[in-house]
Amino acid sequence: MALTHIGITNCQAVNFSYKNGLRIKSDNGNFELGLNGRGHFDTHWLYPDNASSDYPAFGSQLLHADDREGFNWRRTYATVTGKIHRVNFKFENDFAVNATTAFPHSLREAWVATQLGPGQLTIGQFKPYRGLEEITSSNEITLMERPSTSSTGIYSGRQFLTGIGYRGLIRENLGFGLYVMSLAHFGLPVEGTSYGGRAVWLPLDREGQLIHLGFSISRDTANRNSLSAKITDIYGGRLGINQSLGVAGASPGAPDHNSQSTFAAETAYAIGPLTLQGEYALSRLDNTHLAGGHPHDSTIQAFYTQASWFLTGETAVYRKDRGAFGKPQPISKWGALELVGRYDLAENFSQSLNANPCKTGTSKCQVQIITLGANWYPYSNIRLMLNYYLADAMLGHSSHDTAARTDHFSVLSVRTQISF
Repeated sequence: MALTHIGITNCQAVNFSYKNGLRIKSDNGNFELGLNGRGHFDTHWLYPDNASSDYPAFGSQLLHADDREGFNWRRTYATVTGKIHRVNFKFENDFAVNATTAFPHSLREAWVATQLGPGQLTIGQFKPYRGLEEITSSNEITLMERPSTSSTGIYSGRQFLTGIGYRGLIRENLGFGLYVMSLAHFGLPVEGTSYGGRAVWLPLDREGQLIHLGFSISRDTANRNSLSAKITDIYGGRLGINQSLGVAGASPGAPDHNSQSTFAAETAYAIGPLTLQGEYALSRLDNTHLAGGHPHDSTIQAFYTQASWFLTGETAVYRKDRGAFGKPQPISKWGALELVGRYDLAENFSQSLNANPCKTGTSKCQVQIITLGANWYPYSNIRLMLNYYLADAMLGHSSHDTAARTDHFSVLSVRTQISF
């Protein structure tokens, strides 16, 4: 309200319009204000694994048939964006989490920015520049959940951080992003550090055909009061099972400050209605476990491959300002229909009967997920999503003469998504 008052009092006249949300704009172009929102309403049916007599129950084997099933508001965002002279701003709150996460913890993005040279300088809370699926908006991700190369896995719980970032385009086919941030959300003490960057290159960029290549690096150093530098893979959808793949500093005798260092590569190829993409991330967690009486580090890999196809002939929309894909524009009165499939795997290479960074006491620590989905866009701002997850958590055996521990978990999820 204060920004609107300041903007309007400095303008001769303002115009009101509605295009993908309410827009207020001054005649001289020095003031703009946009009001947007989104609602994601999910329904889940869970099919837990049966407990085995060969080993203690774990994962979905501990669930009852109706645990975590039913309806939930996944997201209810209210978003304010705008510009006052050379300063852009965005404030976004998720009211769906306010019942358990009070303001300002419920803030998602809250920043101010200005153009500086070839890029935009941003200060506030926003997503660090890392990963193709991680940087994609929740309104535009192809499946209901992000893969293990994102904050659903390798960057567990660190999707929105506070700090400073600089992102831009060097050329039409070459983009970059750099950031230095606190390992905290708004409402938490300014603790820990995170820094890194991302580069994107489009070796092929023409009508109906695109090749995307990118990589990112990051280093998160946590202390006792910051968000943890850890990797927790979630399998079976948002209401599924959390499987820890390691926590930096969990080893007895570890120092107060422990880091996670990650390198990730990404690629995508879009031609007509077909889009293929994948990412690979390799991460090291400091001091996760004891081996031979001394703290040792862990190495974790995560990767996915994904394919989507528009049966109705639409082509993927690519957003160069983000270096990520966006929503399609339906070309028929019946809307756009998309089929998608993804294979996703995450594992801790260091887990064994002698080393136990996952705290499972087993020989293995791996999660793999196959997700099949269908998306229907009756209009560009409405989407109905259907996802089926086939997940396996494989923990190996607890001794050489015991059976391997596995958890087979499947989930059917439906989402109604509306945005304006």
